[in-house]
Amino acid sequence: MFQIGDQVAHYKEGVCEVTSIGKLDIRCSDRKKEYYTLKPLYNVGGILYMPVNGEEKQLRKVISSGEAKELIADMPNISLLDITDEKKRELLYKEALFKNQCRSWMALMKTSYIRKRDRLAVGKKVINVDDRYLSSAEKFLYGELAVALNVPKEKVRDYITEKMQTGETL
Repeated sequence: MFQIGDQVAHYKEGVCEVTSIGKLDIRCSDRKKEYYTLKPLYNVGGILYMPVNGEEKQLRKVISSGEAKELIADMPNISLLDITDEKKRELLYKEALFKNQCRSWMALMKTSYIRKRDRLAVGKKVINVDDRYLSSAEKFLYGELAVALNVPKEKVRDYITEKMQTGETL
């Protein structure tokens, strides 16, 4: 499915590059299976191994530049997560995060950000679970958008803000 040099989105590590494909000579691996060797772009020193015939949700191709621009343009239309039971908030955040989809990350970010803003407006404290999942969703989304748009990861937030403020057609 993927080739050496492809950039892929891993459900727990974010954007990775496929550095090799083949059987592994590691004791805990199935020596009959082929694996992708993945190098996370934003985790220096990390290496991952994923079976070539692994679950699709765990690994997918990074979105294209056009898809990234369409996603940013559609941000105002992305729905918040439907959280009716506060006790299930963290579970819903976790599900959104591990879907490994940019739209789900945006929905999580919007939900968490609005909840944080609303709590602060009435003098309440920010909830740790909101900040933790917001941070994770930003890490995954900004990493992928950086690759798709060919901009430094630390500039993605400014890029999105500029596009949203100017209403620029992407």
